[in-house]
Amino acid sequence: MPSSLDPSDVQRSGWRWVAGAFGLAGLAAAASFGRLLLYRAVEREAFMPSPIGTLTPDDLGVVSRQFTFHSGDRTLQASWVPAAQPGAPALAVFHGDEESLADWAPVQALLHAGGISSFVFDYSGYGSSTGTPSVRRLREDALAAYLQFREAASGASRHYVMGYSLGSGVLLDVVASLQPQPDGVVVGAGFSSARAAAVATGLVSRWIAWALPDPWNNIARVRKVKLPVMLVHSRLDATIPFRHMQHMARAIPGPSRLVVFEQLPHNAAIEPAFMKTFWAPVTRYLSSGKL
Repeated sequence: MPSSLDPSDVQRSGWRWVAGAFGLAGLAAAASFGRLLLYRAVEREAFMPSPIGTLTPDDLGVVSRQFTFHSGDRTLQASWVPAAQPGAPALAVFHGDEESLADWAPVQALLHAGGISSFVFDYSGYGSSTGTPSVRRLREDALAAYLQFREAASGASRHYVMGYSLGSGVLLDVVASLQPQPDGVVVGAGFSSARAAAVATGLVSRWIAWALPDPWNNIARVRKVKLPVMLVHSRLDATIPFRHMQHMARAIPGPSRLVVFEQLPHNAAIEPAFMKTFWAPVTRYLSSGKL
């Protein structure tokens, strides 16, 4: 016949379960806190605002409107260049890291020559925009900037948005929330996810990347995009490997086109020697509305 349990043994066993549960919860909390600290440290290193440049489209013979607008408690700088025709298509650019308005002035002049209006802005902490960059702030910046773009380009026949490099994450993070919705999306030199980009650029080791949150999972974002999407990437991109864009291209459910260059560098969109080559297919798309 089984021996009866001592009530004190049952009580001790119960307390062991409680202590074990609290111990596991404590370990989980410590792991979560450590993950957050790691993420914040990587986030601080991920953003590299470039020095403030002085070049504007006006210096290149193209009239622009340089202005500021607010994003939260921050003041952001923007550049708007209207095309000669009031109803011309318009493009809003979400630029890359280590870039500012001055880097994009030649691009705005080039787009103007191609009959495209353009809007470019600097994120928090970039160029002469105030504040410190973070994923949360750049999301706020993107939403505020899009409203400014739609206001500036109110007469445009079509409205497009482009995310370049870092800007691919910034744009795709908010594209579903943009109202009114743009007519199409362009992603240039983009990455498949923030984790993958952190590994590709040497910011973190592959073995530790799994522990990081993935705030800009571009693969997951493009799976929900129903707008036409043009993807532009070079096989020789030494910063973000070409396979990132291949993964994105396969994930897009709607109309899309992958434009592949063989030998352009990562920053081809803003480098004078490669700009015309990079922008030729993009300008054709914006002008015609056809991928």
